Amino acid sequence: MTNWSEIARTKNVHAVRTAAGELDVNERDERGRTPLMLFMTYKLPTEAVEILLERGAELEVTDKLGETALLKAIKFHQEGAVKLLLKYGAQIDSPRGIRDTPWNAAASRGDRALADLLLDTRGAVRLTLTSEEQAQLDALLDYEDQEAQIEAVRALDSVVLLHAFVSGYNWDDGAEPMFAVLENPACAEITLLEMYDLADGDYWLQLREDEVEGNEERSRFRKLAEKLRAKLQAAMPEEFR
Repeated sequence: MTNWSEIARTKNVHAVRTAAGELDVNERDERGRTPLMLFMTYKLPTEAVEILLERGAELEVTDKLGETALLKAIKFHQEGAVKLLLKYGAQIDSPRGIRDTPWNAAASRGDRALADLLLDTRGAVRLTLTSEEQAQLDALLDYEDQEAQIEAVRALDSVVLLHAFVSGYNWDDGAEPMFAVLENPACAEITLLEMYDLADGDYWLQLREDEVEGNEERSRFRKLAEKLRAKLQAAMPEEFR
């Protein structure tokens, strides 16, 4: 075996150890992938991954898809590899904001366990709830009286529960509770972004006035989108243009 692609397919730790002493651990294939990235794709054992890391495998280079080894590990749900990459200093923050982070990559895939491994990311929110938090969330979502629900949301001081409420909310029930969320001081920027996406903010903002006027539900969603966009632009002008 003379190349890393063949070695990765074998998943043989002994072959990896031998190759690491003979081949360049940072060479690229035609798709720009390093051996470390290949090991994520082919789901090699963490022992094999650590051999490359000990040999100085580069962590922050990207392939032609723009993905680092850490993003590959998340993509292929390699929890052990994620832990190792973090141990060896893989970057988790991004100058382009929370949406461009490995945490968000895991969160967007619904992988709460991996996202919670990346909680040190600037702006991240814990996604896995305790049993007590889950009970609180269920109660919040099950309110039949919307005014009572809104008051309960206003009283929340938990970043985690506010984010979970937005993620679990039935948007067919209208926009009103979301006004309470965005006005809550504990609401995180990523929660505002999630709200904007779930509310289809771009859709409401591109409607003409005559398409909104006279329709209370449309007017409220349009107002919510306007408030969210204004708040996001003030908080992160570079990320939310």
